[in-house]
Amino acid sequence: MSGIIGIELRRSSVLLAGAGTAVLGAAGLYVLAFTGQTGLWDQQWNLLAAFQRIMLVVLWPLALAAGAWQAGRDRRSRIEELLGSTPAPGWRRLRPSALAAALGLTVGYLLVLAAGAPRVATAAGYPGSGWWAVTAVGVLALVAAGFLGLGVGRLLPYAYTPAVLGAGSLASLLAAIEATKIGDATKPGPALLLPFFTSTLSEFQTVGGSVSAGQAWWLAGLVAGGLVLYLATNRLVRVLAVVPPLLGLALATPLLTITAEKAFPIDPAAVTEVCTTDGGPRVCVTAAHSRTLPTVVAPSREALRLLATLPNAPASVHEAVPGLGRPQPASEAWVDAGNLSQTDDPAELTARILAGAGTPLCTDDDESASLDVLRARAVTAAWLYGRHPAPGPAFSAAEQNLRDKMWATLVALPAAEQERRVAAVRTAGLTCGDQAAALGAGAGR
Repeated sequence: MSGIIGIELRRSSVLLAGAGTAVLGAAGLYVLAFTGQTGLWDQQWNLLAAFQRIMLVVLWPLALAAGAWQAGRDRRSRIEELLGSTPAPGWRRLRPSALAAALGLTVGYLLVLAAGAPRVATAAGYPGSGWWAVTAVGVLALVAAGFLGLGVGRLLPYAYTPAVLGAGSLASLLAAIEATKIGDATKPGPALLLPFFTSTLSEFQTVGGSVSAGQAWWLAGLVAGGLVLYLATNRLVRVLAVVPPLLGLALATPLLTITAEKAFPIDPAAVTEVCTTDGGPRVCVTAAHSRTLPTVVAPSREALRLLATLPNAPASVHEAVPGLGRPQPASEAWVDAGNLSQTDDPAELTARILAGAGTPLCTDDDESASLDVLRARAVTAAWLYGRHPAPGPAFSAAEQNLRDKMWATLVALPAAEQERRVAAVRTAGLTCGDQAAALGAGAGR
């Protein structure tokens, strides 16, 4: 059997399909380097595995078309009748082709993982949990596409079948993505039956075990259904090819009927704090960002020095993780997790920690009020830093003019009143209150 599979690998299109998967997948990873967005996948093995699954929106139609092309080989070679006249059962002759297709697609998918591995190995502070299961389900999804392509290609062995399958499935998957945006985002439900994820994960999330298990049941049913459709020699058996997918769906549904919070939960190990131990003011980041700790220490301690002018000043800096719901102690200054990766300038990071007087951003649906909060936080950072504007990105002339007016209003007040208002901004931030109103500027929230 191994010799026959070797011949299939050399003489059929499965190697080309595997190579196409590897090249297209690796290109999908590294094209983000042109726009500086490799952080979507290179910070963690979990993120790489999940981003690979997102790329299945393109790789899945490719595997489907490749399977259909492979299934039409006998007709293109005009040997279909000749092979059909041999005494060996048809399924025995077709089995090596199916195994070769599965092997080629599996290797191609794993090569994409290998292509991203060097960057992850150098950037990841915490590997993430369960990434191997996410990858295994991705392999299963790609093999399912290949087998379904083989089955449909044998059922409809026409020259246009691969193109129609590839283009049609791509259009269907893109339509499915749009459809998931209409439904309730807190209940992903049907979206979890897709072979790919419809959005990226944060470095603090993981894929729930029930999601991987449910998807494995569903995709295994598709694998079995496609294989039966490909190997079947009579119409009755072909009709029975729908049974494995239906059984897989029945087993998967209870596991996938869950909320988004349970489908992609916060990984407790990823949000565990890693802190300094050198005796100076304590600076803590999450395990997911542990590699950034050495570069965060100096800007954080400078922020604590500047915050010391306020009453009941914080004594330590901690990374704020969205979605945890933990109240901020008055003794701590918090910095939004995103700020740690958005700048390499120590002065700008200090200013970001000072925004809101050491409190993370809270927003609501009122856009104008939220803009006032952002301005109040920036002016507060400038007051603590000692200059306006504080180090950070540039804004449009109109926006900068609004911030200049807010700054002028604050510094025109007596020094004691200025300090009282900045302290009020911090007090409001500790309870996710109205920081714009606390500063006495803007429309508030």
